[in-house]
Amino acid sequence: MEADIVIKNGMVLTMDDKFTLHKKADVAVSDSKIIDISEKTPYSGKKIIEAEGKLIMPGLINCHTHAAMTLLRGLADDIPLDVWWNKFIFPIEKKFVNSEFVRIGCGLAAIEMIKSGTTSFADMYFYEDAAAEICKQIGIRAFLGEGILDFPTPDSKSADEALIKIEKLHEKWGKDPIIHLMVAPHAPYSCNPENLIKSRKLADKLNLPLHIHLAETSAEVGEVENLESIGFLCDRLSAAHCVHVSKTEMDILKKHKVKVAHCQESNMKLASGMAPIVEMNDLGITIGLGTDGAASNNNLDMFDEMDAAAKVHKLVRSDPTVMDAKTVLKMATGGAAKVLLKEKEIGSLEVGKKADIIILDLNRPHLTPLYNIYSNLVYSAGGGEVDTAIINGKLIMENRDILTIDEEEIIDRANSIARRIENEIKT
Repeated sequence: MEADIVIKNGMVLTMDDKFTLHKKADVAVSDSKIIDISEKTPYSGKKIIEAEGKLIMPGLINCHTHAAMTLLRGLADDIPLDVWWNKFIFPIEKKFVNSEFVRIGCGLAAIEMIKSGTTSFADMYFYEDAAAEICKQIGIRAFLGEGILDFPTPDSKSADEALIKIEKLHEKWGKDPIIHLMVAPHAPYSCNPENLIKSRKLADKLNLPLHIHLAETSAEVGEVENLESIGFLCDRLSAAHCVHVSKTEMDILKKHKVKVAHCQESNMKLASGMAPIVEMNDLGITIGLGTDGAASNNNLDMFDEMDAAAKVHKLVRSDPTVMDAKTVLKMATGGAAKVLLKEKEIGSLEVGKKADIIILDLNRPHLTPLYNIYSNLVYSAGGGEVDTAIINGKLIMENRDILTIDEEEIIDRANSIARRIENEIKT
């Protein structure tokens, strides 16, 4: 019996519901799926990957970002949020964001994410067809949400035009194995109730996830109750941030089975506040982790995100037992898959699931000794330990080399766009 890829002799962290850990096992992959996990697989492989001394685990899932905003990384840091938006981000986006900006920015983000262990990400931005094309070329699994706002965006004159774009994107990409679509109204403060309901109806019609910013800042108090009153909340909705939500609103989120994308580092950097993630998790609300955009984080490394999410909530509650390493790692894998409505396909290593796999080198000083793999991954590891990535059964990165695109060319193109932006700011 022959498989497409066989990974041999690695420690296998499945992140299944039983947290099954194989001290030493093989993983066989064929036709985009995992076909065997066993101590010694009966499958031979067209491609053999030796993983002695390495960890085989599910790829991390970034539940919320604005991928093309990598091109705005470091543009405006350490300033109030309203100044950040109105003086820098919005004017630059209005002048520079086009399909080429999104293609290069999203390509840069995809490379960064793969090289730090992320195999799937959820995006909300513009020109998402360009994002889909570059993600397809690179081979990263992408959940793409065309931004819907009441006012004109870089690629749509109105919310109705954006909704039409989403339907066309669905016609083009709806059956693609790694390009998935979302309906993404920006936020309750930027979308009126009519456009929110139109978005909800379109998500229902096309059977797509619904994605929104919710209660991110102290100016957005009461949004959950308002959304419930108009019939927007539902089990296909993932809400990014949810920082300023009351106990009553958390109960409302649970009642409607709304999922939450927690962006710890962005919330800290923008001083948005501390999301009650511990309380939401205790209520049984499904939670995944996200980085937010690189303009407000400033990286897309989910290992950094896990570390911050685990430690900060311990600090603010003076309780070292909350947000334990195993819980946080689950939020970046299986929990995140549930947020994106793909828990039957991704988020864990199980026979029959999609082969979205990363391999980490454990032979590092800061990962030695290895008493608890969950603790080492959340508190000690970084994206630089990831040396191999397989997405949808295809080898995308090997020995830290991206195999599907010229990384240097993307970096050069990104720097070229950045120079134009910098010249604009100086004038």
